[in-house]
Amino acid sequence: MAVFLWALIGYAAGSLPSAWIVATVSGRRDVLEGVRRTVGETDAHLLLKQAGGRAATVAAAMDVVKGFVPVLVATRLTAPYEVAACAVGAVAGHCWPPFLHRYAGRGLAAGAGAFLGFVPVEMVLAGIVRIAGSLAKAGGLASTIGFVAIPMVAWYRRQPTAYVVAAIVINVLIFVRRLEGVEDDVRLGVPLGHAIVRRAVLDVSAYVHP
Repeated sequence: MAVFLWALIGYAAGSLPSAWIVATVSGRRDVLEGVRRTVGETDAHLLLKQAGGRAATVAAAMDVVKGFVPVLVATRLTAPYEVAACAVGAVAGHCWPPFLHRYAGRGLAAGAGAFLGFVPVEMVLAGIVRIAGSLAKAGGLASTIGFVAIPMVAWYRRQPTAYVVAAIVINVLIFVRRLEGVEDDVRLGVPLGHAIVRRAVLDVSAYVHP
């Protein structure tokens, strides 16, 4: 019962629509009119970034916080399995919220926050990989490598089994979320295998935002 409760707490926190809240408060809801959930290049956060200003940075920070805070609280109050459930719930809520569905993110920011909450060392290492990838103009690939490495490093560091399993599940959720819209890429002429690799590994689609 406690595991379910903490999963629900994480899901509720993760489902907060950061991009929509920031766009609404800043008077930039017009930016979100072009959001298409299945197309990475029209993700709400990226459209805010393209519009300029600090809105995208604030939204991304909120995404990290909503993954970090409930998980950190869980680590202080309960056992590893409940912590793991909270972390997975936060990422699931971020990717598949019960409301404002099309404004959902793709899991990376909330996942980063959750990882910082229960496996901070592993997440810092993943962050270093991400920064190095960005400098090399391969941010999407670096994010994938960094996140996939987290459960491996957690296992090597003898973290609780629940933490290792949660890290694996979070990666699976992010991959599943990224694969939404593969059929759109195929309709645009991208071979299925290539489309899957581009979305799952590189976090890009064939769609080009005008």
